[in-house]
Amino acid sequence: MLNLKDFNHLTHLEKMVYLKKWGTYLAIRRTNVFEIKLYYLHNFYVELYCRPAYGTCEYIGNFQDTTMLEPYLNKIKLDIYS
Repeated sequence: MLNLKDFNHLTHLEKMVYLKKWGTYLAIRRTNVFEIKLYYLHNFYVELYCRPAYGTCEYIGNFQDTTMLEPYLNKIKLDIYS
């Protein structure tokens, strides 16, 4: 199991392979340019910045601070009146 520091030392391809094997997909958000896919990996979060038109992942970002999850929160809908 890699920690965040070790994950950051992997190459782009190694990160993709490791994420596919061990990551848990959580959510997606979109900008004008990117589809940003959010994964949870051990004790940190990973974002893949992908360009669907090209089928590429251009950037892999990561964080541990849960305040960075805010852009995904508006996608969650709760039905509290059941």
